[in-house]
Amino acid sequence: MRRVGICRRRIERLIFRRSTSPSDPLRHIRMNSSLARAILVFSAVLTSSACHRSGGSTTAATPQGAAARAMRGLPAGVTPRTIALGDSLFHASSCTRCHGADAKGAQNGPNLTTATHIHVNGTYEDFVRLITSGVPKDSVQDKSRRFGMQPRGGTQKPLNDEQIRAVAAYVYSLSHQ
Repeated sequence: MRRVGICRRRIERLIFRRSTSPSDPLRHIRMNSSLARAILVFSAVLTSSACHRSGGSTTAATPQGAAARAMRGLPAGVTPRTIALGDSLFHASSCTRCHGADAKGAQNGPNLTTATHIHVNGTYEDFVRLITSGVPKDSVQDKSRRFGMQPRGGTQKPLNDEQIRAVAAYVYSLSHQ
């Protein structure tokens, strides 16, 4: 509350001070025009309210922040929390071995950050389908890839349905920014 008062007083001092300096470009407005004074007072009120609001919190650039910005175009049932869980699972499971830590592709897996996809049509539901069923070696369209994609993220620690939806949401968010 005190900060608003300080901000408002500074602005009022600027508007209502009497200037006699010929080099002050606003001296005629300050001294002669009541309409200009009213406009300046209105501007001062807006500025002081902006000073008050800007003193709050700042938004950090986090994966959750990026997910929140992308929230407008997300499919039904996908939330920033789901995307964050998918991000964690993607980096904790075997996904990064083939697709890379940045998901931009590696020797055995394609880039997931572009809008061009090889085995899916780009919809969230199709990402869920692909992660669930995998891609057998003989179905891999890019013959430079040595391995197929294991269903459910592999046999070591297979993903459950909720985890699959989370990873699919994360991959969907990468290619739809």
